[in-house]
Order: sequence, then C-alpha cells, then structure tokens
Amino acid sequence: MSTMATAVHDTVTQALPTPGAGPRLMHTPVHSIAPSLTNPRKTFDQAKLQELADSIKASGVHQPVLLRPLPAHRLEDTHREARANKRPAPEFELIAGERRWRASQLAGLAEIPAMVRPMTDTEALEAQVIENLQREDVTELEEAEGYEVLMRTGNLNADQVGAKIGKSRSYVYARLKVLDLCQQAREALREGKIDFSKSLLIARIPDETLQVKALDFCLGRAGYYGPDAPSYRACAVHVQNNFMLKLSSAKFKITDATLVPKAGSCRECPKRTGANPDLFQDVDSADVCTDPKCYHAKEEAHSVAIKKAALDSGAHIIEGREAKALMPSPYSGEVKGYLRLDDKNDSPTDKPLRKLIGKAMEQQGIKPTLVANPHKDGELVAVITPDQAEVLLKAVNQEEAAAKIEQGAQLVADLDKRQAAAQAKTAFEEQWRWDLLTATWDQIRNGTHEAPSDAVMRGIATTMAKGLNQDRAKKLCKLLDLGKVAPVAGLLQYIADTEAPADALQLMVMFQDVEYRYWIAPSEANTALLQVAQDYGVDLDKIKAQAKANQRAAAKAKADREAAKAAAPESASTPNPAAQTIPTREGGKAKGAKGKTTPAAQARATAPKTTKAEAAAQIAAALAETEGNQDQAPTAHGNEGAPAPAGGGAGDAAPSNSAAPVGPSVAWPFPNGWAEATATDSAAAPAGEAGADAETGAAVEGGRLKGGDVATVKATAANAKWRGRKVVVMGIGATIKVRQADMPPAKAERCSFFAEDLEALE
Repeated sequence: MSTMATAVHDTVTQALPTPGAGPRLMHTPVHSIAPSLTNPRKTFDQAKLQELADSIKASGVHQPVLLRPLPAHRLEDTHREARANKRPAPEFELIAGERRWRASQLAGLAEIPAMVRPMTDTEALEAQVIENLQREDVTELEEAEGYEVLMRTGNLNADQVGAKIGKSRSYVYARLKVLDLCQQAREALREGKIDFSKSLLIARIPDETLQVKALDFCLGRAGYYGPDAPSYRACAVHVQNNFMLKLSSAKFKITDATLVPKAGSCRECPKRTGANPDLFQDVDSADVCTDPKCYHAKEEAHSVAIKKAALDSGAHIIEGREAKALMPSPYSGEVKGYLRLDDKNDSPTDKPLRKLIGKAMEQQGIKPTLVANPHKDGELVAVITPDQAEVLLKAVNQEEAAAKIEQGAQLVADLDKRQAAAQAKTAFEEQWRWDLLTATWDQIRNGTHEAPSDAVMRGIATTMAKGLNQDRAKKLCKLLDLGKVAPVAGLLQYIADTEAPADALQLMVMFQDVEYRYWIAPSEANTALLQVAQDYGVDLDKIKAQAKANQRAAAKAKADREAAKAAAPESASTPNPAAQTIPTREGGKAKGAKGKTTPAAQARATAPKTTKAEAAAQIAAALAETEGNQDQAPTAHGNEGAPAPAGGGAGDAAPSNSAAPVGPSVAWPFPNGWAEATATDSAAAPAGEAGADAETGAAVEGGRLKGGDVATVKATAANAKWRGRKVVVMGIGATIKVRQADMPPAKAERCSFFAEDLEALE
C-alpha cells in the first residue's frame, strides 16, 4: 500500500520503540495493543468470534494484524486505563484485524503476529475502510459509509475511490446514494426486508415523505400485490410513474430560474437525471425530474404568473366550480358551450382556430376567455363562443368554415334538447313507480288480505331482504322508519318481528320490481308492482298525474330561480366572458355604424349568449314536450297514464337506485367531427321524438331493437360517417350503443344513436 503524505492537520505517530525504520513483522503481546477509535466495524458476532477463538486455539493466527505505533494524542487515555487495570501501557494501535485480536484473547494467547507500520491518521483510516470493505459479509450500508469516509478524509472523488477498491465509478455512486435513504428505508435495508436494488430506487427520491410512500409499495403494503412484495421491475415502473416527471412535458420553461428562486433552473438542478447519469442508467431520458414537489411548485408558480399576466391584460378567467361545470370530463378536454382556440378538434378545418382567426382577434381587440382546467393544475384553456368564431371566420373570408360552425351549433342545440327530454323522461318513470309502491304500501298496512301461512311469507320475505345491498336496504328502512344504521340487519329484524308477514312480503315483492328498467318493453315491465297495486285498488293514473305535476312544478321553480338570478346586476369584477366583442344579430347580419355591416363593427358588438334562465326554460319546454308524447302513449297494462301518490307526495319519494343513461353530454366540439357536419344533420329528427322513443323502449322501423340485433344507420343520422353502415346493438337506453357489424368485436368502432337514427333489419 502506498504511503500518503502527512496532512497539515494530521497527527504524527511516536517513534517505534525499537531501533530501525519502516514496516516490521513481529510477535506482539496482545496486552500492548489498544483498539482503534475509528474502526468502521462496530459490532462483532460473539458466536462467530468464539468459533474463531477455537480455531486459533487449535492452529494459531495465520494472518498478521496491522498495527501502528500508538499516536501521541492517545497516550494519556490508554495509560490512564492501563493504570486502572494494573497492566502495562499499550504501545501500539490496532489498524486492521480487530476480530483476530479479540479471538486471540479469548483463546488465551499471549502474543499475536503483527505488521507494525508508521502511519498518519489519514493513512490508518483509509487502511481500515478498505480492509473492512473487503469482508465477505459487508452490507451495502457499511460499504456506503466506508466510501463516504474515504472521500471525506482523503479528499478523494468517486473515480479515485473506485480505483483504490477495484470498483467502477457508477458502482461507488450507487452505494453512496443509499446514504440518502430515510430512517425507515435504512432499517428495511439493514433488516433485509428490501434488497439493495429496491433501496436504490427509493434513495433516488429526494423527499422523505415520498420515500416512505415508495417504501410501502416496495414492501407490498400498498395492497397491489396482496401479501407478496412486488418484483424489482414492478417497483421501478411504479417509482418512475409516480415519483419522476418528464421535463419535456412541463408547462413551464425549465430554464427559468425565477419561477422558484430557491430551486433555480431545472437544467442545473442536481435532481435532474441528466445531472448524474451513472445513477440513473435505467431512466431513458436525461430530462426527468426526481423531485415532484419542486416540479409541482414550479407548475403552480407558472400558473400564478400566467393568471396574473392574463388579468393584467384584461382577460377573463373562469375557475373553480364554474370551470368544472364547463369541463366535467378529465379525458376529453372539451369546454361546454365554447370552442378551444388551440385544439384543432374544435376547428372546422384541420388547423386550430387561433391560426385561422388569431390576427383578426388581435386587430379587433378580442380577448379569449381563459378556463382554468380543473383536472390539470396550472393549465389555462383559451376559448371563444361559437358565435364569436363564426363572425371572425366570416371576417377573414372563411365562409365555408363559418357555415360549419353554425351547423355544429344547431346540432348541439338539438342534442341538448334531446338530452333534456331523455333526462326528464327517466326522472318521471322512476318517480311514478316509487310513488305507486308507497301508495300501495299504505293500502296494504291499512287493509286486510288473504295470504299463505305467516311462516312461509316470513321466510320468503327474509330471503328477498338478504339479497339487498346496503343502499337499497336504506330506502326501505326510510319508508319503514327503521333508522339508518345496519339497514339490512334492521330490515331482517323488522320481517322477523312484524305481526303482518304478508304485508312485509308484498312490500318486498314490489320493491324488487320498482325500478325503471328502460330496456324492458312497457307491456313487460314492473308486472309484480302493478299487480299488487291493482289488487289494492291503487289509482295508477292518479299516481302518474301527480308525479308529472310535481316534475313540472319543480322545473318551473328552477327556471324562475335562474331568471331571478340572471336579472340581478352582475359584479364588475366578474364580466360576462361571452359578451366581449361579438355583434348582436338582426336579420342574420351584424349591424355596424349607419346600418353598414363591417368586420370591425361585428367585432365591437355584443355577443348573444344563452343564460342559465334561458337554459332552464329550454329544459322545462323539453319536459313539456316529453309529457305531451307521454300523454298520447297507450295505457295498456297500467304502464302509461298519469299519477298522484296516495301514500306520500313526490317530495317524500326516494330516487331509484338504478340511474338509466340519458345520452352523451353535449359539449364542443360536436363529437361527429366538423368535416362531417352538413345541412341535413341539423334537420335530423326533432327532440320531441326522443321522448317518444324512450316511452316505447326505443321502437324503430322494422320492429323493436334489443341487444344483439343488426340494424342500419339511416341517411338522416347526424353522424355522417356512420350513415348506411350495418351495426350491432350493444345496449339500449335513452341512446342506443352500437358497434360495426362487419368487424370483429375487439376491433370494431363504437358509437351511440337515437332510436330514430336506426332501422332494424329483418
């Protein structure tokens, strides 16, 4: 081993007690050796130490220990201890071989072979660390601690340490990294609960809280893998997906050192994978952030800066609940009632709207509304209304694109109306069935009826009650006033205790059949409920009439509330985003000064906008239209007609558990694609027919459709792409879900249509 120069602040050992210089091999009395204070090895297995002592007793010490003359700074403490124990003072300090020295004392040896070498403190520590690292049972943590000591005391870098121990630079860095483990992860590694490879994945996460979360996953505590711990590959994927973020996807400028001054630029950040490629060889990019907290802090700072700049420029920002109402889906990115300027899916051409009308917007001083995406922190979506887009497209001579915008707006309006009618239809169908059950239950409780034996009825009712889930049982418990705790158990107890098991059984029969199942034909639906009601003389028409009247009154009350709210003066701090610079229409044209129509005049006028009150009124109108269709429907089998609850008004009725689908939510862009929108699309079947279709279970030409049937999409369907296609029915509700008939199910495209858009094949 090469001798290093004495450091400036190093302690020089005293001279050898015997003449001569340099290393000497000699037999040294065990009592003349003092243990080192800097030996990295702190614990010794007593059982294994005794085994070594037995071996030394039998055959002696085969390898000399390494000593140096006792340093001057240790003379005082070692001599004091020797006097206290009444033995000679030590002359040497043990550098390497403490286990052999301890075992020799256990074996009763008086002397031990030793190599005595003059060494500085730094040389002694380096020799101890390297000797310790060459043990077969050294742990990764001990290795890491040893490398850290070498680098700190010897002023070495990773390459130099690797050269001394015969390891690569990346090997040394990987070992050193585990020193960044939090205490819980260190203990897990020390106890063998995780191996080194998994511990390294955790150690690369710079936040202790996130390290604990990653440790839970690697130990199998997260529950993804049951009682078994996940594999290294699964852990690596989890850590990269959950605790690393691609800087290439960042919405902020990664070289901006002012966003979070304490963090500085991402390019110079040591937590970027590219700052230490040896440590992140498994990550395929140099621009990956390993500190999610810092990343999200920069996102937030960027969002605040963007909002401030937008407000300073006079832009209007929609956020919070209003933004969530406009962007309910975390996947589509659509903004209801608006067109996104920078998304070509909202453009009538293959270019985003901003490329088409951006200059015109700037020239005419039109500022887009900004919607704070509720699903992506820091994202502001620039939007304008369809009316704004239409006028601006005309201003830049994009007449064809403007026409498509207008057609799309009409299609969306039609779909809105259909959806409102379908929602009203579903609510009505659910309501009258529940009202019928409650009215019949009142008749059952207050009357007499012949029935089978109590034991039989009680047993049947109990069996039916056991099949209810907690939510459904709660509805009956509310009707029976049994409380909210343990609803199934409470219902079973009621059936066991009631003196009228026949009544309980009839209630269970009705409840099992009370739901509105939109896919079942009216003549086949709710037969058990209707039969029990008929037996007790409950007036079904009265029940339906009352449910309809209650629904109409609720819709009118909502419209009145919205109208009152709209009439209230708006706050100056919340300008109407759609009423910025779009003209009012008169005779289909925007009117400018002195009756002339100019693009500039168009841009300065006020945009028409559907208010909440108007929207509520449209829904009320759709409801009335739906009711008109219902009034004309047949009343065979008591399934059609009109209501009034005998046993509690509509306000007491509980909603049905099964919510029938009411069609796709309507948003921009129109889902069929701008390029396919035509004049015939907007002339598709009127919204009133939607109620009729829902009423008849989606009856279409050629017979009633059901799951598995093959049909053809009519030429009048709004979705031009699907016209004439043969399709297979997958599900029927307010809309009918279909797939291509000429493709395997796994590869077939899927779509939804209203009943009048399909023609059944014989």
